[in-house]
Amino acid sequence: MEGIMTHYTNLKALHSRARRLTSSALSLAAIFAEKADRLGHWDEASRLKASYSLITQQLERVQRNEDAASYGHSQANLAVSLGGLAVGSLIKMASKNKQLSASADYLLEGLGNTERPFGRVLICIGPKGLPDGAEVVSISRLARESNRDESEVIKQLREGGYLLLSEKAFSLLIDRLIEDVLEGRLRLPVSREKLSEITLSNKIKLRVKKVE
Repeated sequence: MEGIMTHYTNLKALHSRARRLTSSALSLAAIFAEKADRLGHWDEASRLKASYSLITQQLERVQRNEDAASYGHSQANLAVSLGGLAVGSLIKMASKNKQLSASADYLLEGLGNTERPFGRVLICIGPKGLPDGAEVVSISRLARESNRDESEVIKQLREGGYLLLSEKAFSLLIDRLIEDVLEGRLRLPVSREKLSEITLSNKIKLRVKKVE
C-alpha cells in the first residue's frame, strides 16, 4: 500500500511539473512569436527605407539630366537667336522689298517661341504598389518627346491608374508607412488603393490643421 501511495505522489508531482513546463513553454513560444513579429516589422520598415533611398538616387540622376537638357536647350536657343538676329538684320538692311522685310520680321518674331518644359520630375507608383512599384518619371521629358503639355501627360498617367507624388509628398508617405508597419497596423506590400487612401487622409489632416 505504501508503495502505491509513493508511486501516486511521484506521479502527481510529475504531472504538476509537466504543467509548469507546459506553461513556461507556451510563454516562451508567445515571446518568440512576438519577437519574430517585431523582426518582421523591422525587416519591412528596412525595405521601405531602402526603397526611399533608391528613389532619392533616381531623383537626383533624373533631375541632373533635366538640368543638363535645359542648359543645352538654352545654349542652342541662344545660338539660333543670335544667328537669326544677324540674318534677319542683314535681310532687312539689304532689302528694299516689303515682302522680304516682312519675312525678316516673321523670322525675328518666331525665335521667341521655342520654349520647352524642363525640370518637372515626379515619383510614379504603379500596379505593384510599395515598396517595389515606385519609379521616378520626368514629366517634362515625356511632354517634350510627345509634344504635349505636362498637364496632359499627368492626366494620362493618372487615368492609367498611376499614383503621382512630389518628392516631399513621397517622403511624408514613407514616414507614415514606416510608422504604421512598426506599430503592426500595416503589412507589405501596400497597394495603390491603400496608398491613395493614406495620401488623401493626410491631405485632409493638413487642411484641417491649417484651418485651426
